[in-house]
Amino acid sequence: MNRKRVKGRAIYHPDLAFIHDAGFGDYSRNAAPELLRLLSQGRTRGRQLIDLACGSGIWAAIASNHGFSVTGVDSSMAMIRLARDAAPHARFHFASLHEFPLPNCDAITCIGEGLNYLLTGERPVRKLAGLFVRIAKVLPPRGLFIFDLLIKDGAPMNYRTWRDGKHWAVLVHVHEENPQRLLTREMVTFRRIHGKWRQGREVHRLQVFSRTEILQTLRQAGFSVTAARRYGKFPLPPRRLAFIARNQES
Repeated sequence: MNRKRVKGRAIYHPDLAFIHDAGFGDYSRNAAPELLRLLSQGRTRGRQLIDLACGSGIWAAIASNHGFSVTGVDSSMAMIRLARDAAPHARFHFASLHEFPLPNCDAITCIGEGLNYLLTGERPVRKLAGLFVRIAKVLPPRGLFIFDLLIKDGAPMNYRTWRDGKHWAVLVHVHEENPQRLLTREMVTFRRIHGKWRQGREVHRLQVFSRTEILQTLRQAGFSVTAARRYGKFPLPPRRLAFIARNQES
């Protein structure tokens, strides 16, 4: 699960933001050691990091604790509030990652399929192409752009699942349409507040991309790129792929 707007409707309201942080935060924690290794290997000079779709700030907090000056961006205000508590030394902005004016930086990350959340009615690959060009312009030569996506690789996803924790639970129905490869997550949340259970519902829609079109779009924007099915020792969930893109020399 991740967090962006769907046709102007805010998603990741407070209860789902809380549940995502409490029940799904290990994704960022498990990815962090490899992200830190790649950034160190990349000799990130000024250590200015932008974290797009930063969510509740788990990765931002880890990067900040390792000496990075972090700017986080997310279009869920509930997530931004959690992130400010988690990473008090980082800066956070409530904005769409497609609209935020990117400053010059040394590296950019987008962890947890945030780039799959695109505005309905846009041409998905064209929207990403514009973002990739903007990112290339603010990164130095050999600057890193690291992200992961849900990709077209195998049969469409159609399943129901659930997860629970202390004072919370979430029921999830996932349905993927062909041939558009639009994935819908319908989520019913339950959270216990002051002894009473509160129920909510959110619907998230994601555009699924092919590995080839993402690689081509990155290269056209000026990146050299490799793809991996894991962040170091952390294997990504089925049909997720990590992209490690390096800005080419000017």
